[in-house]
Amino acid sequence: MAQQYDNTVKYIILEHADAFAQFVLGDANVKVLANLESEQATLKAHRTDCTMRVQFPDEIAIFHTEVQTHTSGKPIGMRLAGYNGFLNHAHELNVYCNVLYLHPRAGRNDTGIHEYGRGTDYHFQLRYKVIRLADFEGEAILEMQTPGLLPFTPLMKPPERMQPDRWLEKCFDAIATSRTDESTRHLLFEAAGVLGGLAHNPRLIRYFLPEGIMLESAFVQLYMEEARKEGEINARIDDILALLSLQFHPDAVQALKPTLEKIDDVQRLQQLHLAAARPESLEAFMQNLSN
Repeated sequence: MAQQYDNTVKYIILEHADAFAQFVLGDANVKVLANLESEQATLKAHRTDCTMRVQFPDEIAIFHTEVQTHTSGKPIGMRLAGYNGFLNHAHELNVYCNVLYLHPRAGRNDTGIHEYGRGTDYHFQLRYKVIRLADFEGEAILEMQTPGLLPFTPLMKPPERMQPDRWLEKCFDAIATSRTDESTRHLLFEAAGVLGGLAHNPRLIRYFLPEGIMLESAFVQLYMEEARKEGEINARIDDILALLSLQFHPDAVQALKPTLEKIDDVQRLQQLHLAAARPESLEAFMQNLSN
């Protein structure tokens, strides 16, 4: 599911490269010279990153953005160090890296620094820019009226005291009135619909999306179905853990969560839910889980 969010963001970034680069750098003079991609951009294509050759006022450089739906287990700085070294060697240009965090709770502890060393003789440090969409004032982005940034606004901060449903509606209204052609507007709706699911109820998204998008977009329909399934799976797992915690030590029960999260079969989770109601022991449930 996270891959769909990543793919959507990467498509929007590469289709509206100048707008994204200028937004991140806060410099309207930056110009993207080329997207360094080996495949044609599509909304569904698998992509590992967003890498561009950009023209700054004083240099040409590589601008690399890694998209993170959630905070990853492996340190992101370690991954960026690998990308930075590879791109610097391949293009012989300075490389400037970013991490774009999508989920409102992701990236809170990312300092933007990756470093290590040994004594005074060895020291490596990489500084990169951390971009948490949840930290941006969404109203200011809407006022910019930049089409390529609009799909990100459902994940940004709404005005004070504005309810989430009203904010979501306002974000979609901005796309509806954006100064762009119908085809581009359609894709912006699709992208905003997918990304909005990270912070808003999918039912709200379905309600505010234009009817034509829901009827015509197989991509959005697939996302909605997978979001529904993912929600059902998460609910089943929570129910299983809650039942077991009533009977056994909570710490021992929580240790089963990673194994349960690997199951994507709703029917199998329903069976485990029944088994969790009155197991002979936690070991007996674990045996059932491993079968």
